[in-house]
Amino acid sequence: MCHQSGGLIQRAIEAAGIPTISLSNNPTATRRVRPPRWTRVRFPRGSMLGEPGNRGKQRAVLEGTFAALGTIQTPGGHVELPYRWEAPPVMFRGKALTEGSYG
Repeated sequence: MCHQSGGLIQRAIEAAGIPTISLSNNPTATRRVRPPRWTRVRFPRGSMLGEPGNRGKQRAVLEGTFAALGTIQTPGGHVELPYRWEAPPVMFRGKALTEGSYG
C-alpha cells in the first residue's frame, strides 16, 4: 500500500511542478503504480537505505537517489542502484527477509 500511496502523492507533487523521486525495494509494485521517477535498491523490506549502522552505504544510497533525480528524463523511469545487502538477513516474525521477500 505504501508504494501505491507514495506514487500517487508523487504524481500530485509533480503536477505542481516539483520534481520527485522515490526509493523502492519492490519493483513489481512500483512499476504497477508508475511513479514519475524512482531508484531501486536490493535490500529487504524495512531497510531501504542499507544495513543498520552502515553510514557510508546509507549516504551513498541517498546520494545515488538524488543524482538519479537529475538524470531520469523519461516519466516512469528508474535507476537500479548497485548496492547489495551485506549483513545477515533481517528477521521478521521468525522469518528471514531477503531481497524479493515482501510478505
